[in-house]
Amino acid sequence: MTDHKPDVLLLPAEEGPDGAFKQPEIVEEKAHSSATHITLKSGDAFLVANIRGDLLGANQAMGLYWHGTRFLRENNFFLEGHPLAMLSHHISPAGLASQVDLTNPALRVDADTFIEQGEIYVSRLLELHNEELIQTFTITSFRELPQPLRFSLKFGSDFCDLFEVRGLKREEHGQLQPAQVTDKGVTLSYIGRDQVTRETQITFTPHSKYISEDRVHWSLQLERGKPVVLQMRAQLRELNAERFAKHIEVEGVHSLERPTIHTDDYLLNRLLKRGMDDLLMLCTLTPYGYYPYAGIPWFSCPFGRDGLITCLQYLPWFPQVARGTLAFLAMHQGTKTDDFTEEEPGKMLHEMRTGEMANCREIPYVPYYGSIDVTPLFLITLGEYIRWTNDLDFLRQLWPNAQLAARWMIEYGDKDGDGFLEYHRILDSGILNQGWKDSWDSTSHENGELARSPIALSEVQGYAFAAYRNMHYLAGRLGYQDEAERWEQKASELQANFMRAFWWEEEQSIYIALDREKKPCKTVSSNAGQCLWSGIVPEEQAKLVIERLMREDMFNGWGMRTLSANAIRYNPMSYHNGSVWPHDTAMVGAGFARYGGKSEASQLLKGLYQAGQHFEDARLPELFCGFIQREGFGPTRYPVACSPQAWATGAPGQILNALLGLRADAEQKRLVLEQPTLPSWVNALEVRGIYIGDQHVHFHVHRHGSQIEVQPGTENEIEIIVR
Repeated sequence: MTDHKPDVLLLPAEEGPDGAFKQPEIVEEKAHSSATHITLKSGDAFLVANIRGDLLGANQAMGLYWHGTRFLRENNFFLEGHPLAMLSHHISPAGLASQVDLTNPALRVDADTFIEQGEIYVSRLLELHNEELIQTFTITSFRELPQPLRFSLKFGSDFCDLFEVRGLKREEHGQLQPAQVTDKGVTLSYIGRDQVTRETQITFTPHSKYISEDRVHWSLQLERGKPVVLQMRAQLRELNAERFAKHIEVEGVHSLERPTIHTDDYLLNRLLKRGMDDLLMLCTLTPYGYYPYAGIPWFSCPFGRDGLITCLQYLPWFPQVARGTLAFLAMHQGTKTDDFTEEEPGKMLHEMRTGEMANCREIPYVPYYGSIDVTPLFLITLGEYIRWTNDLDFLRQLWPNAQLAARWMIEYGDKDGDGFLEYHRILDSGILNQGWKDSWDSTSHENGELARSPIALSEVQGYAFAAYRNMHYLAGRLGYQDEAERWEQKASELQANFMRAFWWEEEQSIYIALDREKKPCKTVSSNAGQCLWSGIVPEEQAKLVIERLMREDMFNGWGMRTLSANAIRYNPMSYHNGSVWPHDTAMVGAGFARYGGKSEASQLLKGLYQAGQHFEDARLPELFCGFIQREGFGPTRYPVACSPQAWATGAPGQILNALLGLRADAEQKRLVLEQPTLPSWVNALEVRGIYIGDQHVHFHVHRHGSQIEVQPGTENEIEIIVR
């Protein structure tokens, strides 16, 4: 944003017969199907606009949001009543600002004046600063003669709760208040059913005499080469919201430092950098540290599962994000039994929302605990965090939470005492399927019949196995050897029982789940690959699973399908029954690498790498359709996928870490690379700035023919071991 604001010449107003200002006719534009858009995020606020920076009323998701509410519904700029033509747009790496270059369409101003397209240039800068959106329009004419022109900004708000934007019907609403118009701007406001007053205070520079409740108009005399600057500020406010807020000061939290990873392949570097940029944008400072919000627009809030998996993807790079996420979840750990929210003692939250509907308990996400896998993932992440950081003070602080979480798995998670974790929705307001594939039809039998709960998902048993193993490790680090041995025994028993109940000999794979009758759901799915990620599958069977999942019905060239193309419920355009999710593909790839399948893991990374080239700015979305890869063409988009999505941002890096075989031992100040390899098309890689404890590590990896050489940086204080 420039500080220099040239003088503005306001032209005489047009007046109607009654003396009132006559607005130019606005040519509204319909929503378009393009997936490209502008996404900005700062703190708890985020903006979703089209590539011109406008908010189209016909597009469901667009708007400026804060605390789960849409504070700005329309924000559209016009020249003589016409939308401008887009030249280009760029988003800053941190996702806080966007620069949009616009020009005029060909238009007739009056009987004597016709303006060719491209004679007026508009630079539109959008900046999001926590609770304020600043828009700066720098307008320059390249016409030979001075030209009077009218510019208008149309704005409005519906103050819809995000869940209402998503399509949830409400029986009652609060009261939308009349707009308050002054000579400086407009205040839009709404009094919710929760008695919170939400306001969007809009001010304009320079002031205009022509402001109404839904638009402002400037009449400008433009001279060639002399820029004119207009500015709009939209400040977001909540009044009487104190009882819904937690006022806790954040101490000892520093800005996130960006590590560097550089290869000899430009496109892979671009993909990895895009992921880190998006992670930093999605990381939100909470009272307990940084938390990676799940995705924009629908999931810009704390999700337990998404946050933890994202932390695991980025642990070598951003351990402080894992620390903040673990602390946040520990502070919101379940303490009582509540059927509406599915809270239980020791259970970790699934999703936490703010906004009018949450405040009024119209939705259960206050927070909501209906996930079977977040609690074991909490223990896995805590264990990995300690391996990378040796932060024993933090471990001692969270050890009671870890014990409560492990106890929940046994006392509440295992509903029938068979040793497996099962889920069953308590009320209809809750989520039906409570694993990561949480759509209503995600778990079925070979004949297409939906599985009935309680359901024991295969990958969740793997998470439980890894959680028990991590409890063994954590108890040992604290000197509780007897307890450590009990958790190791628990893990061994679970693994043996799992292979008896879930191994599918005919398909050389793992059943997706057991239903309430303990009948296996005989469908080949990516769940089996996630079982490799957790390590619950013995070596011999793991190699068979790798071979099975790399067949064409599962691996479509871009990534791992969620469900086999041979299954009755397969649909490549579905949410969970045949689509490709980058994070799922990455977990499967890391599982392959764990058992020596690094060639297959490299193929999965290459699929995501190639897919990324077809998405704007190399940003991998939440998911895309599962159609087979077609030479020369990109993957098919999933229409309402979140982008950016936290656990999609770290997917390529997770597979790359697995190919390098990174294993941390911060206690001994060592970094181990287990049989390191490089992606098949990469010959050199440099890593600088990952953490072991409080020390940075620097190393190079080179390919020499069939050999891989690791060269430590000379400044390292950490020992690097190659096995």
